[in-house]
Amino acid sequence: MPPIRNVRARAAVLLHRVVFGGRSLDAFLTDTQVAERDRPLLQELAIGSVRHYYSLAGEVDARLHTPLKPRDAIVFCLLVIGLYQLRHTRIPSYAAVSETVAATRQVGRPWARALTNQILRSAADQGPIAPITEQARLDHPDWLIEQMRLDHPHDWEHMLRASLSRAPLALRVNQRRIDRGTYLDRLATTGVSAHSGSAPDAVVLEEPMGASQVPGYAEGLVSIQDEGAQWAAELLAPQPRDRVLDACAAPGGKALHLLDRCDGIELVALDQDQARCEQMRTECRRVGADPRIVIQGDAGALTWWDGKPFQRILLDAPCSGTGTLRRHPDIKLLKEASDLPRYHAIQSRLLAGLWRVLQTGGQLLYCTCSVLAEENDRVIDDFVMATPDAMLIPIDAAWGIQTRHGRQLMPQVDGPDGFFYARIEKR
Repeated sequence: MPPIRNVRARAAVLLHRVVFGGRSLDAFLTDTQVAERDRPLLQELAIGSVRHYYSLAGEVDARLHTPLKPRDAIVFCLLVIGLYQLRHTRIPSYAAVSETVAATRQVGRPWARALTNQILRSAADQGPIAPITEQARLDHPDWLIEQMRLDHPHDWEHMLRASLSRAPLALRVNQRRIDRGTYLDRLATTGVSAHSGSAPDAVVLEEPMGASQVPGYAEGLVSIQDEGAQWAAELLAPQPRDRVLDACAAPGGKALHLLDRCDGIELVALDQDQARCEQMRTECRRVGADPRIVIQGDAGALTWWDGKPFQRILLDAPCSGTGTLRRHPDIKLLKEASDLPRYHAIQSRLLAGLWRVLQTGGQLLYCTCSVLAEENDRVIDDFVMATPDAMLIPIDAAWGIQTRHGRQLMPQVDGPDGFFYARIEKR
């Protein structure tokens, strides 16, 4: 098949890779087969159709008189792309229909031209079909709806709605280089609308833009980091001359924030992935930090450790990412309930391993970007029960809600992502 230049066809291919291939969307959004001028539309169609896949797929199913054969799943994806344009964009319906119909040839299914035209034209004329399943109505998989309902009986619907919104672009000001007020003034002089975020160093832009367009980004004045993630440095609060470990550090935002906020600390930024370590070193150079703080190693093993204990440890543990669905909507299609015990085991292993390198009297801050209790309170509960010298330190904060062992920040429309924090002291 020749290269696919039609942006609707490319978006359908990306959607197919996620839904039927189990591949992450992030890896394909820098698609080289699409002209640079078409890239924003490709990202809009691909991300948006994944975000609203359950409702869109439900309507496509309702409009298909005969189910498509498995080998023609790419046509189903193209219909979802077409329907997304009609339901969630300002693209004129005639353009959405005609361009999507034209894409049938590009995906190697010219026979589907008439079918695609008929379904999309009727969808444009008749309006949406009411969803008949809960996952279509809420645009989340059944397992996640049920888990959210169990874990957050008072907030689950609000959290699901927030997870369908578009995440704002939040920045973290490098206080060593510029204070937040001065940076906001600089944005105003360049015509960029922004406001202070809830975290002390956070600035939130009113309109998104690429990193290279953010004033001061190339100079290292600011970094892109969600407001919720910025609480880690505040909660860990190391003292001068403390030895500090960021145990799963990539992409490096929290480690560099610790350097910004805490004078005189000895920081080690650890990650087991070589490529991600190189990316962190590049980020260190951008903001003027020493790239030698980055080392490669498995936080759950001790082969990387030099034998010197740490007074503070940050464990931003691998997790389901259910607090970041706005930014990574493909999580809804790639993760299943059966993944949660696996993450729980990884998180528990990391906690047990890192506890061995924490000095008596030191503190460990456990953090995830998950909103599910299996990865949060239950991990901490198991660890504290099995570890006699572990004592929970309460988190007194105005943000989020108190849980049994920590504090849960909910995903919010125009606000932060969902994060969990728990603080443990070694007694």
